[in-house]
Amino acid sequence: MATGKQIQRIYALGAKCGLLDRERGNDDDLHLWIKQWSRKDHISELTEKQADFIIARLIDYQNNVCPPKPSEHEFITGEQKKFCFSLAYKLAKLSPSEVEVRERLRGLICKVTNRSIKTDGDIFYKVTRDEGAQIIEMLKRIIRSEERKMKRGEKNADV
Repeated sequence: MATGKQIQRIYALGAKCGLLDRERGNDDDLHLWIKQWSRKDHISELTEKQADFIIARLIDYQNNVCPPKPSEHEFITGEQKKFCFSLAYKLAKLSPSEVEVRERLRGLICKVTNRSIKTDGDIFYKVTRDEGAQIIEMLKRIIRSEERKMKRGEKNADV
């Protein structure tokens, strides 16, 4: 019979791949998948050799088929995009330019990501959440700098 560690590993891999559904019990995708590969109704009925075979199939499935889990490479959120644009428009009011807001923002994205961004299409293509946070912080710094410049200009005009 399969060892306790093998059974735990099967359940863990099944859960990582989204095959395990505790509410459905033995009718979940993990158990149906095991029945298909081993013709056993329950994981506890597997032999050690069958358990090793199932674990190998699950690892292969995880590496090649499973949807990737969210990680540090999650893409920029819609809220981050909106905030970037609102900051970019605020910057445009503080520091007018002939360059369009979208183009200025694209240049900033290129600088932060060290990639060239196409002018047509989504300027946030493949921008990660972390890079989005960096873009936001850079926009905030630039805005603070422009606000300080304006205050200094007002003080000099009063003298």
